[in-house]
Amino acid sequence: MKYLKYLLILFIVPFLVLAEECDTSKITIKSIDQSAIKGRTEVIDDPEIKDKNIKLNLKMYDVGDSISYDVTIKNDSEEDYMIDEDTFKTNSDYIEYKLEIKDNNNVLKAKSIKELVLNIEYKKEVGIDFLNSNNTSFDASNSLKLSFNTKEKEKPLDVIITDNIKESKDPIKTSNEVAKEEKVDKSIIVNPLTSSTSLKIIIVILLTVVMISLIIINNKKKYNKYLILLLSISILPVVYAVCTSDMEVESNIEIGYSPTLNKTIIDLKYQGSSCITKYEGEVTDKVGVTETASKVYFDECEEKRNVIFGGFCWQVIRTTETGGTKLLYYGEPVDGKCEYYRGNHKGIVSNNNTEVVSETLDTEYLYGSSFTFDMTNNTFTLTNTEKATWSYSTYEDLIGKYTCKNITGTCTTLYNINSYKSNTEAYTASYKIGNTNYAQLGTTPYNGNNKSPAMVGYMFNKVYNIKEINPGRTEYKYGNSFTYDADTNTYTLSGETQKINNWVNGFNTVDNTHYTCWNTSGNCSTISYIQYTEDNRAYYFEISGGKSARDILEEMLSNNEVNRYNSNIKGILDAWYSQELLGKSDMLEDPVFCNARSIIEYGSWNPNGGKTTNIRNILFINNNPRKDLSCPNDLDQFSVANNKAKLTYPISLLQSEERKNINNEILMATGSYWWLLSPYANYGTFVDNRIMNTTGDNSGGLPVSYTHGIRPVISLKNNALIIFGTGSETDPWIIE
Repeated sequence: MKYLKYLLILFIVPFLVLAEECDTSKITIKSIDQSAIKGRTEVIDDPEIKDKNIKLNLKMYDVGDSISYDVTIKNDSEEDYMIDEDTFKTNSDYIEYKLEIKDNNNVLKAKSIKELVLNIEYKKEVGIDFLNSNNTSFDASNSLKLSFNTKEKEKPLDVIITDNIKESKDPIKTSNEVAKEEKVDKSIIVNPLTSSTSLKIIIVILLTVVMISLIIINNKKKYNKYLILLLSISILPVVYAVCTSDMEVESNIEIGYSPTLNKTIIDLKYQGSSCITKYEGEVTDKVGVTETASKVYFDECEEKRNVIFGGFCWQVIRTTETGGTKLLYYGEPVDGKCEYYRGNHKGIVSNNNTEVVSETLDTEYLYGSSFTFDMTNNTFTLTNTEKATWSYSTYEDLIGKYTCKNITGTCTTLYNINSYKSNTEAYTASYKIGNTNYAQLGTTPYNGNNKSPAMVGYMFNKVYNIKEINPGRTEYKYGNSFTYDADTNTYTLSGETQKINNWVNGFNTVDNTHYTCWNTSGNCSTISYIQYTEDNRAYYFEISGGKSARDILEEMLSNNEVNRYNSNIKGILDAWYSQELLGKSDMLEDPVFCNARSIIEYGSWNPNGGKTTNIRNILFINNNPRKDLSCPNDLDQFSVANNKAKLTYPISLLQSEERKNINNEILMATGSYWWLLSPYANYGTFVDNRIMNTTGDNSGGLPVSYTHGIRPVISLKNNALIIFGTGSETDPWIIE
């Protein structure tokens, strides 16, 4: 007991010295006001300040939802402090907190106030797949620290916010239920240590040293000396801790799972539905971004895939990596139902048969860049019009436009100009209002010309058309390469050459000598490249300006000028969208639609050994149906956002890759042929695109000039809410 008096003094003196510094009202929160809100963030209760506590009660639904608050802090002390907002960070995977200083000045002056901005954002989705695979409660505890340092750079004043996010596991039963709740407790601990405090700490230390010295001098037992020394030193941290005060921010954030179409489809998968399949592989759903898919699910369900949106029936195809849901057109509803058997309805249907159609246009007509249609009166009306006459000098400006072949601009038969044939004629597609299969909005050629590889493009630019000749018994010289004299504009055959004087005996020998000038000298200003041969015909492309066969092929399929004119089918989709869906554009995302024109085999387009007697020449990447959703060429990534492949509206066709991933022919069958977006092959003298046949199989392609069904594809945004319905044909999901 002889040392008790010394120990009591050691405890009491520091408290006496520091007592006045324990005023917890030195730095206080004066106000908090909402300044901005984004997405579907809901404020359940207004922010509440009670003493030194802030209470927030929020609900967020989608990644990107956020809210900002203006927070005013008052400093009633006699000291200036430096605010280091960079220390206020969270490593939470889901909710991010950021603090900003409004005036960009991090000095919190004595007897002043400071305005801060607190930003809270739902950063990463807590998905249904996570909740259903995690059998334990979700714990995302974090510590957030905001440091205040005195201007003299002495001991920092720490405001520490401990973020304890607790989520109880509540199994998801339906997409309409709330699937997640995050509860956040943030404790702000203030350690008020100022310059005057430092002086008093020094006094405490000096007094303590004096007291320790007295104890040691009077101590006769060596081990007691060290024990007392240890006890004495341990007092200082205790004294410091006594001066800590707490300000608390309670943030109660509920993550709500609203019944969006995207989440409902994924929810079906995690409820055990075997017909919702997760895609494993690369995907290009954003322009210029190919990534490993994590959010892509295909819908093979027969009983849960039907949607009514914009007054039309649609079928769910898949979710997108950007959070949307791709839908395939399925006709008009009858009595609020989207049943398979609905008979026919009116649509825009082509007059074309299975042959290339040309029209004479050497008279002045009215042309329009688009059109409207009247299903009641069965008429078309041109828009954005001009008068013109078709000729070699005017045709480029008329490709892709429409005419009624009159000067009034209204008609029952509409002509879409596809490409040049001659000085007086154009390849066209023509349309009327008529009955169409309920799963289709109409019928059209993909393009009205099947004589050019460019015609596999959803949009295209330069068109080189194949021509034909019967060489008969006329002798011509053939070669596998050439030289070109730009000064005289002259091609000269070179490399391996040969002469054939009887075509029927030599047509199968030109695999290494595709080039010809159709003379015996091998000199010409326009050279020809033979692409396909028969015993009485040679099919060829004319080339000028020093270009080669590979040059013109790249012009048609892969150079930077490849997307200027609309295909026939794109023109119909654009007109239909502008009249039927334009008012719903804010509900649609802008995904990539891949018109994959990448070549995997050049066939007879190889001047050295390219076999001209093979009926299959160019093979495109989808010649064999593939599942890979990547789109290698940015010129094929059609999107409103892509200036190299720019869509007018976010609408296109189903990709062959998407059909391949839906391993269910029954779901794709309409009883009619209909177009896919994907090129197939240069087949003989024709170019083919992939089609769906009557049974829902996409095993082949047909010439682009043939007339088949139109089934557009759109993609709903991730916040598209299901108003009611179960997704069946008789009770579709209603999206508003």
